[in-house]
Amino acid sequence: MEAFSEDIPTPREPVNIHQVLDRVRALVANGVADGLSLRESYDPSLPSVWGDEDHLIQIFLNLVKNAAEAAHMRGDGRGAISIHTAWRPGVRVRGADGKTTAGAPIEVRVQDNGPGVPQTLRDHLFQPFVTTKANGTGLGLALVTKLVTAHGGLIDFESEPGRTVFRVLLPVAPEPSSGDA
Repeated sequence: MEAFSEDIPTPREPVNIHQVLDRVRALVANGVADGLSLRESYDPSLPSVWGDEDHLIQIFLNLVKNAAEAAHMRGDGRGAISIHTAWRPGVRVRGADGKTTAGAPIEVRVQDNGPGVPQTLRDHLFQPFVTTKANGTGLGLALVTKLVTAHGGLIDFESEPGRTVFRVLLPVAPEPSSGDA
C-alpha cells in the first residue's frame, strides 16, 4: 500500500529492455506460463530505455503473469502469450506539470489469447482494487501504472474475446554528453 501513497523513487539508467523481457520470460516459463505457447518478437535495433531495471522487471512480470492467467482460462491447451518490442517515434509525454518530457518511442506489447477484459471493467482497469480474479487484490495493474508513469511512460490496452494487448511506451535513455567520455 505504501507504493500508492507517495511517489515511487525511480533511479534511472540505461537499461536493455530485451534483457529485462528475457529475464521475465525465464521467470514465467516454468511457472505460471507452463503449458502455454510463449513467443517473442523483438526489434533488435532498439536503444536502451531510461529506467530502473528492477521496476521494469516488476512491470513486465505482472503483465505477463496476468496474460498467462488469462490464456490458461481458455482451458483448451491452446493458450498463448506473445511479447513484442518496437520503435514508435514521435510519441511525446506531457507530465502532470504540463511540460512535455522526453519521447517514449520504445513500445513493449504483451498479448494473450484469453477471454478478454470484461466491458464493465475496462474504464477502471488501472485503478486500485479492480480485478477479474476471484482471489485477486486488484493492486497489480494499479502498481504497474504507477511504475510506468514514474518512468515517464504510458500504458494502455485493447481487448476483445481471444485477444488482449497491453502496450507500454517507455522513454529512450539519453545519449551520453560529450563531457561524459
